[in-house]
Amino acid sequence: MKRLTKRPLRHALAFSAALASTLAAGTPAWAIYKIVGPDGSVTFSDVPPSNTQGKAVQSLSAGNSAAPDRFAGFPAALREAARKYPVTLYTAPQCEACDAARDYLIQRGIPFAEKTITTHADIKAYKTLSNGSDQLPLLIIGSTKLNTGFSSSNWDIALDAAGYPKKSELPRGYVRPQPAALAPAPAKKASAPETKRAPTEPSVLPPPNPNAPKGFQF
Repeated sequence: MKRLTKRPLRHALAFSAALASTLAAGTPAWAIYKIVGPDGSVTFSDVPPSNTQGKAVQSLSAGNSAAPDRFAGFPAALREAARKYPVTLYTAPQCEACDAARDYLIQRGIPFAEKTITTHADIKAYKTLSNGSDQLPLLIIGSTKLNTGFSSSNWDIALDAAGYPKKSELPRGYVRPQPAALAPAPAKKASAPETKRAPTEPSVLPPPNPNAPKGFQF
């Protein structure tokens, strides 16, 4: 994927100011909703459904992956940024830009969730999420989407605006969450154990009645 060129300083400052305004105005938690209709059809939307009657709704939220207790041992500045503006990285296999983006976030010490795009369901959900874009990687900081590909300079500006430290302040022993599918397959229902039928005893005919009329059996 084409790498963005570094912008002049004045453009970077303007971008930083605009981004900081967007982060401050946006809601800290972003979510995409997986909605299963009564007929089994599946749709994805970033707008919460107003009526869930007859629908099974699953929130695939970047905010949900950043539960507050995960950040209890973080330094104050990092904890505040991670809670207000959780970071989610969207990647695909065999994507060099995705690998570079992941390495960049790890090196800077950003706690992030990673969503992978591998199945048709993932692609469909990603198209909805990215407004039809097929570019990867995608970085979401709070409710701000950076979907122009990986650029360390632009991502630095965005993370600075969100209040993330410039160098890693992650505590020792921090374990990064494992990547997860964007649209995980629904859990299979466990089939009920087969009930074994008791063997039926063969019917036993009574002995012939010598006094019965010919052709009859009692």
